[in-house]
Amino acid sequence: MAGFVVPIIALFVAGVVSGVIVAVALAVHREDRHYSLIGDAPDRLSKSARRLNGVGRRDLDPELFRPMGELVH
Repeated sequence: MAGFVVPIIALFVAGVVSGVIVAVALAVHREDRHYSLIGDAPDRLSKSARRLNGVGRRDLDPELFRPMGELVH
């Protein structure tokens, strides 16, 4: 019985870890596309990914930063 339960638990844990990694990767990609790291997180997934990665605003003022369109000549 134990020989049957251990692989099932290992597959379940591997699936959960893989799911978390994919969710964080999708949220990071979305934030990169929208240049939204300066402001608040646009959705719950992005907020969770920021927390898992240790990225926070740290009281940055978005008015001090120029929009990305102004940086390209």
